[in-house]
Amino acid sequence: MEIGTIQKTIKLFKETLEGLHAHIDLLRLEGLAIMVHRAMTVQARYFHTPEHIFSLSDASTPIQALAALYHDIVYYQVDAGFIPEIELLIAPYLREESGQLFLTTHIDPTDAAFARTLEVFDFQPGQQLATLGGQNEFLSALTMNKSLEGLVSMRDLLKATACIEATIPFRGINAQGESPADVLVRRLAAINARHDYGMTTEEIAQTVEMAVALSNRDVASFAEKDSAIFLDGTWLLLPETNPSLRLKGIYSIRSYRQALQKMNEFLNSLDPEMIFNRYHDTPPLETYTEMVRLAHQNVRTACEYLDIKLLTAAILEALAELTGGDAPMALFMGDIDTADKDYVRLEDFLPLPAASCLEDDGSPIFRLLAYGRASASSFDMSNSPMSLFIYRHLGMQESQRLIELAALMFDGQLTPDTFLDELPTSVIVPIVTACAVMATTRSAALRRYLAHKMPANESDL
Repeated sequence: MEIGTIQKTIKLFKETLEGLHAHIDLLRLEGLAIMVHRAMTVQARYFHTPEHIFSLSDASTPIQALAALYHDIVYYQVDAGFIPEIELLIAPYLREESGQLFLTTHIDPTDAAFARTLEVFDFQPGQQLATLGGQNEFLSALTMNKSLEGLVSMRDLLKATACIEATIPFRGINAQGESPADVLVRRLAAINARHDYGMTTEEIAQTVEMAVALSNRDVASFAEKDSAIFLDGTWLLLPETNPSLRLKGIYSIRSYRQALQKMNEFLNSLDPEMIFNRYHDTPPLETYTEMVRLAHQNVRTACEYLDIKLLTAAILEALAELTGGDAPMALFMGDIDTADKDYVRLEDFLPLPAASCLEDDGSPIFRLLAYGRASASSFDMSNSPMSLFIYRHLGMQESQRLIELAALMFDGQLTPDTFLDELPTSVIVPIVTACAVMATTRSAALRRYLAHKMPANESDL
């Protein structure tokens, strides 16, 4: 029988602290576990949840487990701040100006928890914290160090802090030719010498190997052999970073498109070579090479998948703009299916694919669109029937050409009707017809558009 997430968090905390020979009162243990659980179950969290902690943690390696418990406890931009227990711990070290966080300029020389956190991250008093520059990882480590000071040795906290620092993602080789792991070794060696923690060169190397292993597990989904599972994680991140998508059934076509567009831009800019880390033989070269290969494959597949999904959203957004303006996605598409109800949806009114369709079921994108990601999300179905209809009629190359035109429309450089004119009648007419059935308040306007569209594209029939 499974235990609940609070009980599981308490159990993991207890075993981890025992592994570090830290003796703790049970009520204090309860308080620590509840703080972590509460932070990781904030309403905006979909991916960075207690389950994410459990997937990374093994109490038999207590330093890693401790880092895993705390590494995502702060997610400032998603949580819209801090829960009260965390704010009480770290507010003295921060100041806010115009929505930006800055570190305090004052350092108490006796405050080892704050000073060591600064040194491991190479942050300076008074500096501005940047979301993509380790802000959340730094504040998570600071929360750990302040909540456990006096309970866990500073030497062990230093190692766990290094593990959290290593989870700052997507960093490459620096100007001096050092990897993030090389930099971390250099910093730990300097801290060890400066404060006489007595760590050997081998112990520092082992710490960085632990840190690298944790950082790779943190982004392990990029090395999934099944792209449908990888995309599950991507879809969990979308509502975390796009608050409008948390409003099931209410989010608009444009907000959905903007969320996909941001994720697509991020993945297209991501170098798969920078996702995973390696230090010495952690992980072994053969394993690391395969992880990087799968990362390339998953990123490429995800970008193509997002292209088709984005094109679908662009068509709906253009039709909405021409018939009254932005509208809830559900008005045009219908409600998302649930376990106990089978709602009528737009795809129910699309025709079966013609024999002349350009794509078949041998394509990975076809399988994702037809059979879906590994599971449905809170705001989107796992499969994509309308996107599949578009993909089968247009193919990948033509879809990507149209995505480039859609980007011009999003920027106001192309009108919605000019964009839609680029679509063949075999695609746009069935979609408009289906939208007219679903969006009854737009039916007359959609049919007027259809009457205008047909003569202009008779050659496509």
